[in-house]
Amino acid sequence: MSTNPSPTDSSTTEPGPSILAERTLLGIFVHFIAILPLVGLIATVVIYAVSNHEFTRANARNALDWHLFVSGSFLATFVLVFGLDALFEYVALPGIVETAVFLPVFALAFVAIFLGFFSVFVWIVAMAKAIFGEAWRYPFAPELV
Repeated sequence: MSTNPSPTDSSTTEPGPSILAERTLLGIFVHFIAILPLVGLIATVVIYAVSNHEFTRANARNALDWHLFVSGSFLATFVLVFGLDALFEYVALPGIVETAVFLPVFALAFVAIFLGFFSVFVWIVAMAKAIFGEAWRYPFAPELV
């Protein structure tokens, strides 16, 4: 009795072309493209809008949801920090009140910075999952698209 599989035995791996029928290279690399700061956001929107392959659209949607979530957190932090600073230039409040108002804003700033660094990790995980055929939802990201 031979333990070596014969060429006629079925294999669990599929040949390359049939794998690409289920998942596309663009569906995999959309996560790598999304890493780029501004170009990634625009490219992800374009890929989501023009793609007709469900796997590519699902991965682009997930990458776009994450990108919008992280970009929104940076934008909210920016608006709050500079908006409140401008407001406090015209409205005189005691220092303790200003500090109490700014503490949540600084917490949001730390969260936004953490999300920026965490993005590299989740983009790598999402691309690895896409290679194996899964459209992975990014953690914490709400469904925006």
